[in-house]
Amino acid sequence: MCKILDLPSLAARELLSLCEFGMRSQVPAGFGYLGPEGAVMPEMGAQLWINCRMTHMFSLFALAGIHPERSRELAIHGIHSLRTHFVDHEYGGWFSWIETELDASGQPRPNLEKGPRKEAYAHAFVILAASSATVAEIPGARELLDEARRIQDAYWWDKAAGRVRESYARDWTDLENYRGANANMHTLESCLAAFDATADTEYLRRGASIATKIINDSAREYDWKVPEHYTGSWRIDLDYNRDRPTDPFRPWGATPGHGFEWVRLILQLQGAVEAAGLNLKLEWVHEAAAGLYRSALAAWGTDDAAGIPYTTDFEGRPVSSQRMHWVICEALGASLVTAKCFTRWAGQGSADLVITADKWVERFSEYAQSSLIESPGRWCHELDGHNRPAALTWSGKPDIYHAGQAMFLVNLPVQPGFAAALKKTK
Repeated sequence: MCKILDLPSLAARELLSLCEFGMRSQVPAGFGYLGPEGAVMPEMGAQLWINCRMTHMFSLFALAGIHPERSRELAIHGIHSLRTHFVDHEYGGWFSWIETELDASGQPRPNLEKGPRKEAYAHAFVILAASSATVAEIPGARELLDEARRIQDAYWWDKAAGRVRESYARDWTDLENYRGANANMHTLESCLAAFDATADTEYLRRGASIATKIINDSAREYDWKVPEHYTGSWRIDLDYNRDRPTDPFRPWGATPGHGFEWVRLILQLQGAVEAAGLNLKLEWVHEAAAGLYRSALAAWGTDDAAGIPYTTDFEGRPVSSQRMHWVICEALGASLVTAKCFTRWAGQGSADLVITADKWVERFSEYAQSSLIESPGRWCHELDGHNRPAALTWSGKPDIYHAGQAMFLVNLPVQPGFAAALKKTK
């Protein structure tokens, strides 16, 4: 493990090293899935969510002046891949999984066995990637964003529910009788990025609707633990995947890491709404952010070891004691954003929460360095309950998105978002 650094030094080192590590993922079809030693795992294909996250990150690196020419080339590569190789020209939208190599005629090879359905989760990342690339002035990015918005309007956005649907068969039939908080959380994230790229306030209205319903309505009922799973009619389903507590995308129970992620996103949403001069009735955000943050913090060490278990029940008892790198990244990011936001507020408990968040910024940073960062830019994605490297849920090191965003947040404001803030500092 690495020598413990102060946070600004860590961020500077890690952003450069994460960029260099992520460069290894380039494949002809887009970006591949990196294995434990940083080599592409061809058997994992080129997956839509990874390609979008990598394109987003290389757009940020280009804006930040981190290997700017190469980062820009890779952002261009990612946008080209999303506009050509991942596109389902027959039915519209994007394939979830294609092979890393193109065929002899230079065409992609979709793998409909491993990625048979179209997913709101991955399609949200298309909007995120296109938005960041638009801000970075990557050719074709705005056209991709316009098409992604068209697809969202046509298939994903459920106006009556004020949230997005979950998945379809390739031809947009067989709508899944399931709704998930995770896909909606990342749709909120993409809406914030799209607003920064376009100034279209409809994105903020959609983001506010998602946050209000899933956090202010549902999480409030469960002591600020976020119910992850819903039926097709948006009834909370606490039994969903009860036998799969380590599922990578839909684990049973509450997920403290998502609690932290929602803290960051609703605070960023409130900042964006205020900057746009909108009245979207987000007065609940202050209370919710504090509640979510404290609830997620309470999971630290509940299984008698340092770190945060992947999942808990709704009484806070650990269910899966695996430790994920992304949870600590989001915990660090939420702590940074909470300290910045609550410093501005004079409400009851704000000063105490700032002190708490500042303390945890240091603690999460030290934990990341002592337990997760194997060498600069190489973050172990999963540990077991004794903080030893594991691969029960995640094999390898799929991408650099969570670690990269956490490191960028060290020096960025809450509002505007990543790409727009980096562009302002150029």
